Amino acid sequence: MKKKAERPNVPYSYLIDNIKVLLIFLVVFNHIIAFCLVKEDIVIRYIWYAITIFHMPAFIFVSGYLSKKPQNVMKNVKNLLIPYILGYSLTWYAQIWLGKKIDYELLRPSGTVMWFVLALFIYRLTIEAFGKMRFIVPLSIIFALWAGTRAEFTTYLSSSRIVVFFPFFVAGYLWKSEYIKAVREFKGKWILIPLTGLILFAVPNYMITNSMPVDIFRGNHSYMICGLEVGEGIVIRLLMYLVSFLVIYTMLAVMPDIRLPLTFIGRNTMGIYFFHYPIMIIMNGLFILRIPELMNVWALLGVSLIFVLVLGSLPVDWLYTNFLNLLTFILFKKDKTVRDEGLEEEFDSDEDEFQSLLRRRRAIEELAATLETDDVPDKKQG
Repeated sequence: MKKKAERPNVPYSYLIDNIKVLLIFLVVFNHIIAFCLVKEDIVIRYIWYAITIFHMPAFIFVSGYLSKKPQNVMKNVKNLLIPYILGYSLTWYAQIWLGKKIDYELLRPSGTVMWFVLALFIYRLTIEAFGKMRFIVPLSIIFALWAGTRAEFTTYLSSSRIVVFFPFFVAGYLWKSEYIKAVREFKGKWILIPLTGLILFAVPNYMITNSMPVDIFRGNHSYMICGLEVGEGIVIRLLMYLVSFLVIYTMLAVMPDIRLPLTFIGRNTMGIYFFHYPIMIIMNGLFILRIPELMNVWALLGVSLIFVLVLGSLPVDWLYTNFLNLLTFILFKKDKTVRDEGLEEEFDSDEDEFQSLLRRRRAIEELAATLETDDVPDKKQG
């Protein structure tokens, strides 16, 4: 009997680690400058727009690339759903501690960064089905463009963001390690750096000049709520897809595929993502981020690096991981199974129904053969 071929694991190279380190640093830096500095410095506003275009799309692409193994629901509950609940609660409490009156809306994670964790949970539970669809990347882009015209895609369960960023996850899921090798062997790859830089300047310049909000890149609302006409919204969202995929391609092509001093942080990014935003909220509420010495880009680059180094350190990662393990141990019973009641045929797929009909047909034929045998007279009695 032949064993079913298992899907090969993703080669987890230094390249992927290094890309994740860069992206998590940009996530932290982009959040910290958004509190005060973007309001004070027009150059920082350009940087803010440019980073917002691609940093989460690229992170989601990498997450899709690393999600090729068959997904275990229990593992995703532990690693994603529980951190989502805890992370949202921690962010909410940080604002309550500062004296703000904010409703606890677990199913509407706006005002936090935990939407990404919820989206990743949903992506991983559905990707094996969606990943088998033909033309899933262009189809998901078309659907996301249409979703921007609809008011029902909102912050509730991050439905708007889940739809908008899904093309990047499925593209990463379908991306093969052989493609990375081909990209890195491309002789003209270094031209990608100035080309990407030019586009990352041109798009923010167009938007800031025309007073277009950065919200469209976050994918959190419809075009109308972002203050854009439908045509404008579709064009800007298409630009986001184009620019983001170009930046992803550039990073895959030119990012070093060697072990660097900070490469290890690439495997500890969840703790950074989980803790950094509540800490920033408290720092901003205590006016620490408004200290004159911190109101410049170089100081905040340094603060962002400290965040990454501390929260991405092995001790913090160990504490984060073991706390989740302990919580999972308390909440869930190991090896708990549900007895099969034999009722699943009611929900069989078409293929299962076909097999069921064949079994029934064979049973009828066997019964008919038995009846025919009973009708034949015994030769010995003759």
